[in-house]
Amino acid sequence: MAKTAELDIPASTELPVPLIDPARVTLQHGGQLWREYMARVPADFVADDLKSPSAWRKVQASRNALKKFDRVFVVSFDESWTGEAIVASADSKGAVLAKPRVTTMPARYDALFQDELYRVAWNGFGYVVERKADGHAMTQATANPELATRLLVQLYPARAS
Repeated sequence: MAKTAELDIPASTELPVPLIDPARVTLQHGGQLWREYMARVPADFVADDLKSPSAWRKVQASRNALKKFDRVFVVSFDESWTGEAIVASADSKGAVLAKPRVTTMPARYDALFQDELYRVAWNGFGYVVERKADGHAMTQATANPELATRLLVQLYPARAS
């Protein structure tokens, strides 16, 4: 009879939930009874992480701390999905969202500009020019892809007349 091998499984196999940066949470509207916020989540945040109250821990220590009945509109880092929810309860350790409704956004209709060396990409704050070889951001974030494309062209030396 063969012996069964013992499995070395750690106590918790779950990955820690990424924390939402309070600087990425913006007040949309402050009413008499509740407030509405827009939150942009980090790149490694998935829609299922909205179920974890601890993701909001840093936000709860900021001036935009959530409270019961506040509305939250969540946008993923790459803008591929959004979520809408009402805060069911909140304390200094986190916030519980009631039944977050997740909507998948369609892919871009028009591709962002790229050439052999560089590409225009969204980095969560705006459009930047990335070097394809290593993903390094070559420019500051801009408000629109057209401006980032113009900055990409300026990375090349000007031709002598």
